[in-house]
Amino acid sequence: MGLDSLHLRETAFAYVKECADRRGGTITRAELEAFVFDGVRVQLIAPMQGINNPGVLDACISVVSSPTGPYQDDSISDGVWDYAYEGTTPGRTNIKLRRAMELGLPIIFLEKVRDGIYIPYTNVVVVGDRPHDLRFELALADVSQLGNPLEDTPVERAYRLAIVEQRLHQPKFRARVLTAYDTQCTVCHFRHAELLDAAHILGDKHEKGDAVVTNGMAMCKIHHAAYDSNFLGIDPDYKIHINADLLAEKDGPMLKHGLQKMHGGQIVTPRRQAERPDRDHLAERFREFSSH
Repeated sequence: MGLDSLHLRETAFAYVKECADRRGGTITRAELEAFVFDGVRVQLIAPMQGINNPGVLDACISVVSSPTGPYQDDSISDGVWDYAYEGTTPGRTNIKLRRAMELGLPIIFLEKVRDGIYIPYTNVVVVGDRPHDLRFELALADVSQLGNPLEDTPVERAYRLAIVEQRLHQPKFRARVLTAYDTQCTVCHFRHAELLDAAHILGDKHEKGDAVVTNGMAMCKIHHAAYDSNFLGIDPDYKIHINADLLAEKDGPMLKHGLQKMHGGQIVTPRRQAERPDRDHLAERFREFSSH
């Protein structure tokens, strides 16, 4: 099969993960175009199309799903996508995506966040082809192996939900929040993605605790832990508050510079108004902080 092998794909997946880890869960077009295997450059994203079929490969290596693209892709269920053909015939660039299904080769699913920025899902497989309505069905490999979700036992359903949460929901929430905050802690401006989290304002078990950007803030691990433990609070005007008992403590430079000096400051907010923290959510969460 020439260059097209599982080893190439596994190496590509590892490269994509490494890039995404450095950026907080996203990868750039430039990084996707720079991948090299055995001295040969294999672009992991197509220059113009959504379906990427490098000439050196026997089958598709990646696809892009864009909310502003010419084709409408839909989520069938968690971890399963209805992916539109390119064009109005089964041929053209669709042939190599069909070939990936026939050969059982995994691909990369790239969800566009902004121009040139994508959330990557590796080890995605093509599980169906519907030429009559010009659609493929794609799924996370872990999910595809579980069979029909309508036939799940309670144990299988719990396992399916755990996989989807780990492989889909958590990475997507973190990537979108860190992108909105330009990969920096909202409290202290720390910029190393590996040490940044997407902190929920209202927890995911709260009825309003949706995993959306306006219910999240990018925080370093210290400030995330302090926020979750109500040592640190943020009011609806984006002002930072430190627990009164903690302000009175004397316990070295980490406490002094990492927390106490943040008291009274303002958080960094996303440049896009639509991505800024929901003030009603902050008010509810701040009431909890104030009661401690």
